[in-house]
Amino acid sequence: MKKLLMIALAVSALSACSSPAERMAKCEAQGVSRDTCYLAEQNRTTAMNAVAEKQALENAAYAVQHAQSAKVQDPLREASFTANGINATVSNGFFTAKINGKKAVVKRFNANSYEIKGAGYVLSITLDDNGITDASWNKTHGRDNGLLQFTQK
Repeated sequence: MKKLLMIALAVSALSACSSPAERMAKCEAQGVSRDTCYLAEQNRTTAMNAVAEKQALENAAYAVQHAQSAKVQDPLREASFTANGINATVSNGFFTAKINGKKAVVKRFNANSYEIKGAGYVLSITLDDNGITDASWNKTHGRDNGLLQFTQK
């Protein structure tokens, strides 16, 4: 019982000062042994580290939940593009594409800009939150170009 009272006294003495050295000196000045003061300081440090670790884990869990809820999905699932001599389709969230029945390569510049190459054409597509805003084409060789008409699903 006497040791428990001394540890409680040491903990209360240790909590009032700012630095570990000051807390140790104040504890020893009250007649508590150096070992008991040291143990109380270690317990205090361990408790504070446990609280900080718990808070860090809660913050990390919150950050993961927030990131998952804030995830923005591509507004485009499937679209078709037409112009003089060009029939193109894009599907699977802009991962697969065909131009004039031939497989094409999709390149994503950012969340709002895509480029599709294949069958001698380069298609440039611009998106916003509601879907496609602009679509144009260029030939890979030559200067032919134009706008694409599009429908999206």
